[in-house]
Amino acid sequence: MTTSRTDEPTAALPSATVDEPEDAGASASAGPRRWLRWTLGVVVVLLAVVPSVLGLAALALDREQPYLPFGDQAILALSVDAVGEHEVLLGAYSRFGWYHPGPMATYLLAGVYDLMGDSTRALAVGTLVLGGIASAAAVWLVSRRAGAPAALWTVVVLALTVRTLGGGFLYDSWNPFLPVLPLLAGVLLCWTAVRGDAWGLPLAVVPLSLAVQAHIGYLPVVGAVVAVLVAGLVLRGIGRLRRRNRPPAAEDPGPHRRLWRWPVAGVAAVGLLALLWTPPVIEQRRGDPGNLSALADYLTDSAPEETAGLGTGLRSIADEFGRLPAYLTGNGVPPQPLLPESWPAVAIGVGLVLFLAALVNAVVRRRADTIWLGVFTAAVAAAGVAAVARVDGLPFPYLTRWTVVVGILAWTTIGMSFLPDLAALARRRMGPRRAVVATAVPLGAMATAAVLVTGIGTAAADPPMTDVTGQLGRLEEAVLADLDQRGLRSGGDDPVVRVDFAPTTRPDELVGTFWPGTGLVLELARDEVDVQVSSFWDMPFGARYTDHADDAGYVVTLAYSDGTSPAPVPWQQVLAVEGDLAVYGGVPPALG
Repeated sequence: MTTSRTDEPTAALPSATVDEPEDAGASASAGPRRWLRWTLGVVVVLLAVVPSVLGLAALALDREQPYLPFGDQAILALSVDAVGEHEVLLGAYSRFGWYHPGPMATYLLAGVYDLMGDSTRALAVGTLVLGGIASAAAVWLVSRRAGAPAALWTVVVLALTVRTLGGGFLYDSWNPFLPVLPLLAGVLLCWTAVRGDAWGLPLAVVPLSLAVQAHIGYLPVVGAVVAVLVAGLVLRGIGRLRRRNRPPAAEDPGPHRRLWRWPVAGVAAVGLLALLWTPPVIEQRRGDPGNLSALADYLTDSAPEETAGLGTGLRSIADEFGRLPAYLTGNGVPPQPLLPESWPAVAIGVGLVLFLAALVNAVVRRRADTIWLGVFTAAVAAAGVAAVARVDGLPFPYLTRWTVVVGILAWTTIGMSFLPDLAALARRRMGPRRAVVATAVPLGAMATAAVLVTGIGTAAADPPMTDVTGQLGRLEEAVLADLDQRGLRSGGDDPVVRVDFAPTTRPDELVGTFWPGTGLVLELARDEVDVQVSSFWDMPFGARYTDHADDAGYVVTLAYSDGTSPAPVPWQQVLAVEGDLAVYGGVPPALG
């Protein structure tokens, strides 16, 4: 009996051949077995979303507590809030003078933002939901092609990898981090498309577009994945042409039926791609030069003065093979704050040897699904080496955080390669029923423990770049109180309020109070104050918050209260002090 699924467990194949009469008992039990497999698949997929669910529960339990994003999170919140009222055509700003390609992440989070009544928690909620969907999709794709044992193993790998990234990772809507798990789902969708699932082609467009639009640093990996996808589809097409020239067997029902799926999938993928990239294309046509042109110039013409180099790239990707063994042996924190993180060499060696052995085993046993997953893993790893090697300036891990996908794919490949052999060995030694218990119970226990450890860590963590103390909120209330006392919030011709970020002598703060100050700007904007910042900050905030800063009728200055920031100018007064922050406010002399 022929099958297109080369990696299916032997136990899943029917025992009868096509020439044998159907056994009535087998037919009667096929329905319950199918239902049991479907139920098991659902349970495994649900396990994958446990960390996200526990994170959502923690946010719900703390909904009465202060919660105000600051830094890049606050700037993202301002963009999310603008969707539907102002044009949002680009992604986050870059320190190199351009914006990341597109606003897809902003649009997705804006939907959650509206559903939650403009709550500042919507960014974390939306990120948890996206991460949960991506995790569920990844595990379901592995389950569909390789069965429940491989899917349970993937849950373990995915959950523990997320755990190594810190408790706040699943909350983090920062543009280098938000697309990491969607990228994993995108790679696996391309993998399943190469293995014959035409619907994987258009679906892969969504997470891969999200990744590149959110952060241009994802372009190398997406390019490598698409290259393998195209090569795989070409090889698949060549194989079909060869089979077409062979005389069909008498019992062959027609290997070329439903070929229409691929043209339809291709058209759908192109149409979806065009739709998702419409906003940045519109901006490109309007701009002079457009943002895409600025990006292209940077990528093709810029010559970084000092790059991380090939050695750093190779060692950084090697680290991803050793991340899980290092974590499981007690090395849960990377030794270095810069790339390479330098996980223990022994852990890296274990990961690399097992991955190579898994590929050899898959080739020997002709497990095409596993081989192709290994090929995609190698492509992502090669892209990671190139991306890290070209990092301009200090190689901070956040710049290429997506390389953790290399380790997830590699350890998933290891499980897909060896688990069928372990299951076969158990069946020979124990019999079919005991073998199922001997393999399923440990895998289920490991997956449950992994998701609970990661989920509890997520629930206990504070969302990154978020003030949960209420300090920034109380400082903003002091500003509003002073405006009210001066009669400047009468509801008529309210003044423009400019927020200045005081400089500081702190050696680790190169931009003064800019980072906490963004939270103050966000809170004032949410209270419908016409808030502006200096035109110096045009790149992060955009023209909407800088174009009439010179018309300010009231000036707020956020400073450090420990003496490292200047005292207020004569026409300002200290309005409030909270922790190490102080806020000054007053009317400029020309208007006073």
